[in-house]
Amino acid sequence: MKRCFMNEKIIEILDGFKHFKGVYEKDLVGAAIELRDEITPHLIAVLEKLLSDPGSHIENPDFFDHTYAVMLLGHFGEVKAHQTLIDVFSLPGRMSNDLFGDIATEDLPMILLRTCNGTLEHIKAMALNKNADDYCRSSALHAMAYATVAGIAVREEVLAFYGSLFTGQEADEDSDLWGLLACLVYELYPEELMDTITRAYEDGLIHPGMISYQDFERALRCEKNEHLEDLRKDFERRSLGDIHASMSWWACFNPETEEMIPMDHRSANPGEILPNKSQKQKSAKKNRRKMSKASKRKNRR
Repeated sequence: MKRCFMNEKIIEILDGFKHFKGVYEKDLVGAAIELRDEITPHLIAVLEKLLSDPGSHIENPDFFDHTYAVMLLGHFGEVKAHQTLIDVFSLPGRMSNDLFGDIATEDLPMILLRTCNGTLEHIKAMALNKNADDYCRSSALHAMAYATVAGIAVREEVLAFYGSLFTGQEADEDSDLWGLLACLVYELYPEELMDTITRAYEDGLIHPGMISYQDFERALRCEKNEHLEDLRKDFERRSLGDIHASMSWWACFNPETEEMIPMDHRSANPGEILPNKSQKQKSAKKNRRKMSKASKRKNRR
């Protein structure tokens, strides 16, 4: 990347983002938004540096600038960052999940959509990339569902693409990809793909613990537009239009106060453990490291 001049304020912002300190850097995020044009190349550079040596970030959980970078670039809808974001979340195995935690599932669909400049080709390629983490691939597929709400894609075409991915060859035999994909088919109203879904259950591709066949049957008893309203509401809730609202409630920034997490953002999964006071460490530095690691699992809805 071409070397960019950095003024003192940008240096201050980037230095403030560098390490996790247990608090949401609202003032620095606000300053970054005010300097959007100037700071964008540097945020992309943060991710390019990550791509050059992702292992060092995984080994050092205090590093946090890549987290602010992806969220800000998504908030900006920065088209120039799209391919870099695709590359970051297409790292092999579980690397992307180790680096970003719940961002890879909760925020990534909207980040990809907002930066795609109205074209889904790179997102489709990510969804088909067998080397990428299955949950990141699912987020790429989820971005396509959001694209139907945004008017970028046609529902029937997205469903046809989804339907082509139940051959059993798209991932490892024990992968969750098909179950995650089935949930997206459900969200888009499944009437055109019920034969495909039925075969997928018969072939053991979809784990009924992720979504049951009865869920599809119940969906079809609803009127289509009424059913699709849930997807529209989800799209609006996750829009990233207000980045402070999107980030400030994260459990890593509020490690001892569950009440600070909005009700509609709390985990709906009883298997996810929200923070409690007994987890506090005697050493402040050790606790910050623990919190930084915990930030990769933000106890979302």
